[in-house]
Amino acid sequence: MKKYWFWISLILLIIIPLIFEFTMSQNSEHHNWWSSIPAFWVLFGFFGCALLVIFSKTIGKLFLDRKEDYYDDK
Repeated sequence: MKKYWFWISLILLIIIPLIFEFTMSQNSEHHNWWSSIPAFWVLFGFFGCALLVIFSKTIGKLFLDRKEDYYDDK
């Protein structure tokens, strides 16, 4: 049941900013080529955050985790 709510909230966190991205008027001038891509900053922020979480969990597993009998190992 927890995974069900996790995926619903994850999908909502993607859909809500996309709705705002497409409904707000963008009359400003684009300074870079990637600023003209629709929903670029929403997707960039989401995937950047996801990559940061995955990277930090991997680094934590590699360097910080120890066995349960770490202090008893003689």
